[in-house]
Amino acid sequence: MPEQQSNSDALHIKESADGQRQYVFHPENDDLFVRTGRQVIAACQLGISMEVWIEELVAMLDVVRAWTTKRAARVRACYCAPRGAKVILFFVPVSDHVDFDLADELTDLNTELVNTFNVGMIEVRQVPGDELDRFITLDAARQVYGGQSEPHRPVEA
Repeated sequence: MPEQQSNSDALHIKESADGQRQYVFHPENDDLFVRTGRQVIAACQLGISMEVWIEELVAMLDVVRAWTTKRAARVRACYCAPRGAKVILFFVPVSDHVDFDLADELTDLNTELVNTFNVGMIEVRQVPGDELDRFITLDAARQVYGGQSEPHRPVEA
């Protein structure tokens, strides 16, 4: 079993030496947070509060809304559902199947959002509109773009 540091041992994070190093935070509820030394320092410098986080989230969703509006011919809807330490964006393609070109663009969008906004981990997913409620609870999610989705079709035996 690995030896654990005592509570009295201070852990020093120096940006020049530890900026790219990853740190794992493990709170009592068993969520795991992985942050680089640079992210830890940035969060401390911001003194990030819930108010700041919400401002960042709203700004990020404005960017996502503009991004989806430009792709209206390929994106039917987008939903945001914060889950624990991450924000998940669900994109519904216009087509009834996976849009691989859209998937590539979503990867680029995800990278841009992570590098631009301080809201924690961001994940993007492409999901079928007729099965959206299998992925998220629509009442708890925020619709960022698009019209109402259809509920999933029942599975027939």
